[in-house]
Amino acid sequence: MDKLTENINENMNKIKHKIVVISGKGGVGKTTVAVNLAMSLVSFGLRVGILDVDITGPNVIKMLGIDPNLKPRVDPEAKRFYPVNGPLNLKVMSMAFLIESSDSPVIWRGPMKMSAVRQFLGEAEWGDLDYLICDLPPGTSDETLDILQLIPDENVVVVTTPQEVALMDARKTIKMAQIMERKILGIIENMSGFKCPRCGEYIDLYPPGGAEKASKDFNISLLGKIPFEIEVSQQGDQGLPFIIKYPESKSAKAFKETVKKIRELLEQK
Repeated sequence: MDKLTENINENMNKIKHKIVVISGKGGVGKTTVAVNLAMSLVSFGLRVGILDVDITGPNVIKMLGIDPNLKPRVDPEAKRFYPVNGPLNLKVMSMAFLIESSDSPVIWRGPMKMSAVRQFLGEAEWGDLDYLICDLPPGTSDETLDILQLIPDENVVVVTTPQEVALMDARKTIKMAQIMERKILGIIENMSGFKCPRCGEYIDLYPPGGAEKASKDFNISLLGKIPFEIEVSQQGDQGLPFIIKYPESKSAKAFKETVKKIRELLEQK
C-alpha cells in the first residue's frame, strides 16, 4: 500500500459518514442537492465537509457563494493542504480553487483526474467530521469509479428528475453501485413538479411515478421529491443555498424531510 492510499484510509477513518451524490446524466440538479444537503447538515451544528469531485466542471463554490480567489492553505513540510472554510465553517475543496479563472478549462485525461481525486482525499486535512459530502460528475466513468473504489464504506445518494431519459441513466448508476457492493441510501427526485410563478399551483413537468418505480425495482428508498421553484435556481446562481434563503418554501421543506430521512438511516446505527 502506497503512502497516499494510507493517508486516504487515515483521513476517511476520521469521518463518521461519507455520502456520495451521483447521477446518471447532467442537468438533474445533483450539485444543488449536494450543496443544500451539506448546508442543511452543518446548520444542525454538525461538522461537515463537501468535496467537489467534478474535476472538469466544478460548480460547488459558485453555489456556496465562495470567492474563487481563495486558496487552500498549504503545509509544504507535511505535504498537506487545508480545505477552505465556507459558510458556517463548512469545509470545502474544489478544483475551482486551483484554476486561474472560472473560464479556464481543465483539459485532463483520466489518469490526471484520478490523481487529483486521490490528493483531495488523502492530502487534504479534513480532520474529524460527522459528514463528508462528495459531489460527483454525471455518469459512471473516471471520477465516479475512483470514489467508489477509494471509499468502501460510503453511502450513495442517486439524484434524478422524473424525465424518462434521466431515469434510464439513473438506473445504470444504481446498478453500478450495486455491482461494486456499495450501500445505496436511496433516490432523490429533483424538479418533481413546477410551481407556477403566476398562480402558485404545482404542475407535473414530466409523467410522475418514475422514481417510485425505480426505487421499488431496485428495492431502495425514495428519499424525497423536491419540486422545481424559480427561486431555487436563482439562489444557486447567486451563491446562497435555497434552504437558507427560502426556508419556508415547499422545496426547502421537502428537502429538510429528505435530510431527516438520511440522518435517520445513518445515525440510528
